[in-house]
This record gives sequence, C-alpha cells and structure tokens, in this order.
Amino acid sequence: MKKLLLMFAAVAALFTACTEECNHEFIEVDYSKDLVGTWTCHTAGYAEALVISADGSVVSTGVENGEFWDGVKGNIKTINNKMTLTFDDGDKYEGRFEMICGEAFTIFDEDGSHLTYHYCENDLADEIVGMWVSHQEGGDAAIQTFTEDGKLLTTASMSDLIPENLVQQVSNYKVVGDLRFHIFIEETLNHDRCLPARLIYTPKGTSVGDIMSQTFYAPNGNGFVEMTSSSLRVKQTLNFTDKKYAYKSAYVTNAKGADEDFSMMGGTFNMANIEGAVFDEIFADDLYSVELNGNSIKHIFHPNGQEVEVVTPVIVDGNKVTLDMSAVNPACRKVEMYMFQDADDSQLHIYMHTKGFINYFANLGLPEEIASGRIDQNDAVAIEKFYTDMETRVESINVSFVFTARK
Repeated sequence: MKKLLLMFAAVAALFTACTEECNHEFIEVDYSKDLVGTWTCHTAGYAEALVISADGSVVSTGVENGEFWDGVKGNIKTINNKMTLTFDDGDKYEGRFEMICGEAFTIFDEDGSHLTYHYCENDLADEIVGMWVSHQEGGDAAIQTFTEDGKLLTTASMSDLIPENLVQQVSNYKVVGDLRFHIFIEETLNHDRCLPARLIYTPKGTSVGDIMSQTFYAPNGNGFVEMTSSSLRVKQTLNFTDKKYAYKSAYVTNAKGADEDFSMMGGTFNMANIEGAVFDEIFADDLYSVELNGNSIKHIFHPNGQEVEVVTPVIVDGNKVTLDMSAVNPACRKVEMYMFQDADDSQLHIYMHTKGFINYFANLGLPEEIASGRIDQNDAVAIEKFYTDMETRVESINVSFVFTARK
C-alpha cells in the first residue's frame, strides 16, 4: 500500500508541474459513480460503514472508542483529489483522497493521518443469521445465535479474556457490509458500548459446514491487540436419533481452583492448572455414544479398563440438555449442559459451566468410590461430602468437549 501511495504522489506531482509550466486547462474529475456502494473501515479504536448512493447521499454507521452511532445521514462530495463528508449531526470531515476504483479509497487529514475504506461487494447481514460455535487455540470458545431482528444471544462465552461466564446473555448487533457491530448496553453509561469486527464468510468453508471468521481489536491496557477467531455454523435443533459419537478433544478456560492433585477414573487432576489434554487420559480410548431413544442418552465409559454403560434420561429444551443422572443412581445429581451439532451431524459439541461440570465430574467419580467400598451407597453424609469436596476444589471452570460421529 505504501508503494502505491508513493506512486499516486509522484503522479500528482507530475500533473501539478504540467499544469503550472504548460498552462493547460485543469480538468475536474468526478468520482461520484465510482463511490456508489458500501465501504467499510476497520482499525484499532475506530470502525465505520458508509453506504453511498448515486445522488451523493451517504449513511454512516460506526463506532469510535466504544461509542456507537447508527444510520447517520449526510452527503459526500469529491472533486479531483478532495473529499468532503458532511452529516446531519453536525460532523464534517474533509481531506485529500486517493482511490483504487472498485477496491478501496483513502482520505488524508492535513496532519497526515488517514482512514482507508474497502469496497464491500456483498452484505453479510443475512449470512450471519443463525447459530455459531467456535473453538480457538488456548481453549477460547463461544456459542452465539444471531436473530433476524438484530438480537445476539450468547449461550456461552468461554474465554480467559472474559472473567465472568456469559450464559443466555442477550445483546444487540448490526451488520453493514462486512462489518459487525456488537452492541452492549451498560446502565452506568449514557451511550452504548460497541465492539466492531470485520467478517469473512465462507460457505462450506470446511467439510462440516459454513465458516465465519472475524477480526477485532480487543482493548489491552492503553492500547489494542488484534485478534482473529473463526466460527462454525451449527443447527439450532438437536438430532440424536441413532446418532453415536466418540470423544475427540476437550477445551478448558477460566479454570481456577485448589492446587492439589486428586485421582479419579484412572486420571490425575489439579484444578489450579487443569488443561483440556488431561481429559484425553480418561476419554481418549473411551466411546461416548449418544443416541436419543425416548428421551435418553447412552454413555459408554472405560474407567480403569472396565466398560461401563449407563442409560440416562434427559430433558431437551432447544440446545439445553439436562441429564437426570439421579434417575440411574439416586446418589448422583442432575447435570445441565448445552449440546450442538453441525450441519450434517458429523460433530457434537458439549459445553459445561462450573456447576454443570462439578456435578457431571463428581457423578462420573462417585460410582467408582461406591464400588471400591470407600463410600457406602446409603451413607448420605459421605455422598454429600464427596460433592462438597469437588465444589471446594473447583472455583470456576468452562469445559467444552468435541465428539465425532461413529457408526
């Protein structure tokens, strides 16, 4: 881009010299037709989408340092290399501009600062509607549902960048061109806080479905850090009929707890430094079969090399699944989790937050304690202590498991 700008500068210098020395008549160039369409700018602390019409009218949607504005009308004028933008809210911006028709234009202030806008051939407002699941290196994960009326439902957000779990949080969003504005309403502020992201949509971008990638600038101290994540489109209904899955991998975030080792199901765990890979030790050779037969799920585990099969009643509410493990063993507790399948049911994603994980994990370990004689099946006090001990170990945790279909 720098080389291109230098070339533009050289051409401009030659043009100026020619007009001064040759006294040729100056010809104005009108770029109004070339500017018709949607143009987006995205940089640290600032993002804007401009929708420009043939009559020179323009509509601006954007965010600067978290403050969001939507649908501000104005006008744009360009003569040769000068652009002037005036808006109904009183804002005015003018400066020298350079353009690559059909691709991008850059506008420069007097002090040399500049903004570059890229042409958007396609608007992604319709493409983003639906449910998306992401897993990133380091364990970050999220489940987000975008509705047609501009609502964003975050069923789960699992990231060490976000200190608190977000479950069933509703916020707003808007997409213009390839920019998505995620809008948070904060009662302590007199305006919306907004996180913009540039989107790249790839239909059938992977063998398991559509991919949506986003690039955004996350606040980092006094500056910003550029981050990129990708999400897979998943279904908003579950299909468990004759579906079986085997464990593939696990992701862990926001893990905090007691710095002590404990053994369970043939593995050793420490909640202060637990990672997803530790679950490979107990699940890697296990088969986790999922089959909906009259509102039940069948599990097959291999703790200590012994096969254990458990059929558990479930309550399915959309993507929320409650495992009633107490119906199988009265000593166990119910477990709430979220499940998602990709477009062709070839993958299953299971998410648990702190309470769900504690109950699920303790439920897996309790039968072993009873079978070994360390806990009496009828000793309610000892059973309650087993769960209390697990709660003491786990301060917070988000866990997501990925399973692949098997025959």
